[in-house]
Amino acid sequence: MAINIDGKQYDETKLDDKCKNSVVQVSALQKRLRDLSNEFDNVKVLIKHHSDYLTANLPASALTEDKANSEDKPAETTQA
Repeated sequence: MAINIDGKQYDETKLDDKCKNSVVQVSALQKRLRDLSNEFDNVKVLIKHHSDYLTANLPASALTEDKANSEDKPAETTQA
């Protein structure tokens, strides 16, 4: 089986065990990176969804600070 590395073809049967192991590791890590990237994108979507839900549904009656107090201390916010 031929392995493509940096645009060049290599015969897998002519690689030593350490090179074969590195090929397997690189392949597995590339897959993990793709999976993590997909998970990251999904998390961003979920954060946006829940932030939008909160913005639309937080009741005014739950607000505990007035404008005078908000100038004295920094607000705690959830950022999307």
